[in-house]
Amino acid sequence: MIRERKYIAFIMICVLLVIQAFPVLAEENSTTEWYEMVEEEFDDGGNDLDDIVMPYTQYIMNVQTTIAKLSSSKVGLRADVYCSSTVQTVTVTFYLQKKSGSTWVNVSSGTPASVANVNRTNRQATVSGLSSGTYRAKSVTRVTDYNGYSEAITGYSGTISL
Repeated sequence: MIRERKYIAFIMICVLLVIQAFPVLAEENSTTEWYEMVEEEFDDGGNDLDDIVMPYTQYIMNVQTTIAKLSSSKVGLRADVYCSSTVQTVTVTFYLQKKSGSTWVNVSSGTPASVANVNRTNRQATVSGLSSGTYRAKSVTRVTDYNGYSEAITGYSGTISL
């Protein structure tokens, strides 16, 4: 009886060791959705700047990224940028991300026109024709001063469901 238990335990250990020897590779899904993003202004219902954590930067004081459901298949993305002084240019690149399992996948991206000689601005874009799912906005904001120094911050919005 004891000999049989040892034999079964030995077999189970061997099986576990063999299973660990086979690698599993994941392949990028070629059927990922992709949507066109357009620069377009919209009313996002106001902004609340309370309780925002900001990293240390020389010029960028805050970037607030928001997403708004404009219809059952259209969302608006917005980045409100606040700088400590006037900078030469502000450029915002948006990424619309869709939740896929436990990860976020970029399904659209776009860069509205840069603005010059400002200390605060907002940039907006819309994405239409979306399928149902959970979405969020990601914005990468880059400011450049008059000496060529630039810095960037990445921000994320909350999520919405379509």
